[in-house]
Amino acid sequence: MIKLIMTDMDNTLLPFQQPASERAINAVHELTEQGVFFGPASGRDWDSVLESFKGDEQCMQTALLSNGKKIYAHGSLINETAVDHDSMVTMAQMVYDLPGVYVSGRGDAGGFISGTTRENLMGTFWGSKRASELCAPEDIPTFPIITAGLHFEEGSEDVDNVAWGQRVREACPKLDLISPGSRMFDVVPKGWSKASGLRVLQILLAISTDEIVCFGDSDNDAQILRAAGHSVAVANADESVQKAATWHIGLSRDDAVAQAFEDILAANAEGRRPSFMSK
Repeated sequence: MIKLIMTDMDNTLLPFQQPASERAINAVHELTEQGVFFGPASGRDWDSVLESFKGDEQCMQTALLSNGKKIYAHGSLINETAVDHDSMVTMAQMVYDLPGVYVSGRGDAGGFISGTTRENLMGTFWGSKRASELCAPEDIPTFPIITAGLHFEEGSEDVDNVAWGQRVREACPKLDLISPGSRMFDVVPKGWSKASGLRVLQILLAISTDEIVCFGDSDNDAQILRAAGHSVAVANADESVQKAATWHIGLSRDDAVAQAFEDILAANAEGRRPSFMSK
């Protein structure tokens, strides 16, 4: 029987820039009412993910957010792991002169953007929306930074983001950079990932590995897929994730993950394996 389901959000449970479907939300309700623990495993933080579930907190009682740096169980935050402050300063200083490139961070006390000039920032789509949070690298706040990113936006087309990601890793050994499948990196403490958070949840909830299903599509999902007893890739997943996953389902845009939830519901009720695990 499946007792814990964790799913990536963007381009896995959610079609591109869309909220969760009513079908998905209804399936989550039925799963939790059946006693199954369900949660998002996302690089995003609470408010952003909750918005994707249309404000429905029943879908957030279990969660791995900020790539596992924030762990929720039974509706409560049980663990929070911050990113090294000095390493964030170093990273922001390194990319300062690169067009369209900046670092961002957020914690319970607020957020910031750094590693670029205001003129540079205003030429970007997402960064410009947080222009009021711009600060110099040496002025990055000292409050605990939980969600962090290294962004390559408009103007950075000629910048090799992969090469720069490696330079940052070498200069900041306390950090790791994980790609969610775009020209940006989620910034996490070295050795930390969604899989780290999953191990904490598994112990806390007393669930065996074979009772866990995880869904994903991008590089930042690969580790949690390897840690789960049953790993599932959507058809639009990166090649590395397709290889890491044991099972494969349809496209995110076709609500394939919601269909898999319904399959798990029926299988649990009938005491069998979900049908997608026979493909």
